Amino acid sequence: MALLRVLSGVAPYDDPWHPFPETSAAAAEVLRGAGYRVEVLDSTPEALGSLDEVDLLVVNCGRGDGRGLGDSLGEWTPAFAAADAWLAAGGVVLGLHTAANTFHDWPTWAGLLGGRWVPGHSFHPPLDEVGFDIVPGAADHPVLAGLSRVQVADERYSDLVVDEGVTPLLQHHHEGVAQVMAWAAERAVYDGMGHDGRSYESADRQCFLVNAADWLLSLR
Repeated sequence: MALLRVLSGVAPYDDPWHPFPETSAAAAEVLRGAGYRVEVLDSTPEALGSLDEVDLLVVNCGRGDGRGLGDSLGEWTPAFAAADAWLAAGGVVLGLHTAANTFHDWPTWAGLLGGRWVPGHSFHPPLDEVGFDIVPGAADHPVLAGLSRVQVADERYSDLVVDEGVTPLLQHHHEGVAQVMAWAAERAVYDGMGHDGRSYESADRQCFLVNAADWLLSLR
């Protein structure tokens, strides 16, 4: 049975706006319900640097204070290198919500995920009940199996910088402009949902999460 590790944000990769213990536990519960073995570990160098037995890394971490690791970078550099080696050997990653705005000191992270939140450019309207639509042309992607849209209480991330070559999956419209909320990259899925526990109460959102894990593990 596949082992999934949820990396749950603690300093320096947490933030004041997101309840990472709550959302990490909620994501783990959904994935366990799909039959996976799931462990939740705080975002420490040891947790990131010891992935040899892990089949899928689920990143639920934040930006921190935005000033970088500073003197603690030396603790993280070997962890980043070990994670890069795991990825090069076939590792796969599912990034949740603020995963687009974390690991700014990890040189390969943004390219792996396929996009990012850019401070001062990206934004979100107030959290609300929202329907995320399937991006035209993406309906046949396995991550969207069984879904016609995703109805959820969540934030609507907007003006994310999305890399060329990824497959946009979900979108919303803000002031008439289509905004990509989730995508599939080569060996990663970015799931922009998951601000707090309310997000994980949605059956649509649960389906998307499980589908993403299923598809990523099929790449192993």
